[in-house]
Amino acid sequence: MRETKRCIPQFTFYDKTGIQRYLEKQASQGWMLQKISCGWVFRRIEPKKIHFFVTYFYKKSIFEPEGSEEQKRFWEFCEHAGWKLAATNEQMQIFYNEEEDPVPIETDTAMEVEKISRSAWKSFLLPYILLLVSFFLHIGSVVERMHYDPLSILADDMDLLILCSWCLLAVYVIREIVRYFFWHRKAVRYAEAGGGFAPTRGVGKIWSVIPFAALFCVAAGMVLFGDSGTSHAFFWMLLMLGISMALITGISRWMRHIGVKAAFNRLTVIGLTTFVGIVMLQQLFMMIIRGELFPGREAAETYEYNGWTFEVYCDKLPLTVEDLFGENSTSFDKRYSYELTEKESVFLLCSEAVQDPRADAEDLPWIRYTAAEVKVPFLYKWCVKRTIDKYAKEDIDGETGHEAMYEIEEELWGADVAYRLYRGEETKEKYVICYENVILELDTSWELTAEQIAVVKEKFGGE
Repeated sequence: MRETKRCIPQFTFYDKTGIQRYLEKQASQGWMLQKISCGWVFRRIEPKKIHFFVTYFYKKSIFEPEGSEEQKRFWEFCEHAGWKLAATNEQMQIFYNEEEDPVPIETDTAMEVEKISRSAWKSFLLPYILLLVSFFLHIGSVVERMHYDPLSILADDMDLLILCSWCLLAVYVIREIVRYFFWHRKAVRYAEAGGGFAPTRGVGKIWSVIPFAALFCVAAGMVLFGDSGTSHAFFWMLLMLGISMALITGISRWMRHIGVKAAFNRLTVIGLTTFVGIVMLQQLFMMIIRGELFPGREAAETYEYNGWTFEVYCDKLPLTVEDLFGENSTSFDKRYSYELTEKESVFLLCSEAVQDPRADAEDLPWIRYTAAEVKVPFLYKWCVKRTIDKYAKEDIDGETGHEAMYEIEEELWGADVAYRLYRGEETKEKYVICYENVILELDTSWELTAEQIAVVKEKFGGE
């Protein structure tokens, strides 16, 4: 029979009435709270009715050694009144009393609410607000990328899972912050009216699952889409962040344990956090340069040219230069690299194709294109608009540098709508062609002929 157990109760920082009920129930089942560290640790006792009281010591700092003189005097006062210390979690202090009807530690409700308010800003509200800012920054960066290039985001399951996780966590944090302020306003009214302490409410079984659901989404994404660049980047970022946080937290706790002053502890944590942040950014940057963070595909072959090593891919492309030039492409054989990258999500299938001449070949035509099949109809028009808008560039210092997509004759392409890139009055060999639910971004090194446009129409227009 085990003598200890560890659990992770879902209580908000200020939910004192919920915590008290929970601990009293555990005591009646034969478990007494022993300490709070990486979960709540309980030791086995004889089942009995025990009263618990949660109070808050707002002057306690997370950098201060455990048990300052003022805090020890408070513990002695509580013990003299029959309340023994069970465990502490920074500002939150949990006491128990085995008497049948003990006198509460706090009798002034207004003062009790004020202590919770001051403690909440240190241990609850400020961290949650900082987390919320972090979530919004991440969500904003993904939304900005989606606004500029929706096809690349909507086709990446890992990007979508990460976005979903940030949104879930942001909703959870917003709800907890709002719930606290509603409770605090109610508690102040109760105290002023002499109605006693306003009861607190727990997180709720369904809502308490949200943080774990968000972590599950990320973990599932790393397992299912572990070969994607986003997955590698996110995994290494989380790994380095977790190790550094554990290291800094351990050092801070050790300093508190040996009695180092709060000011020096705080300065050390700030210095270590800054140092680790710089090292993390440097390592991420070096991993990107070395190609370790976004590992590339294995090439079909390599060749040397002018002292450099080049890679060649031999993927099967939906549309090739040979398809467009027909019989005139006999001299192109084995002088190209064919690379196809496909990404698929519940929203769309995106195929990115590149056919470039080898470096040791003569000046040959090249073709690059992205074909996106939009699976959700209501997203189609928005994706088309954003794809067109991303090519727009404003004039710079009055020079003719304006670029934009303009509609061209769609009948020739057999498309629903067709666009071509213009720089001022000059046409460029870049097109956006829309066939039903397919958005084709086409970039060539030469001016397409009517016969070649007919080939494109045949490949992507379904005719």
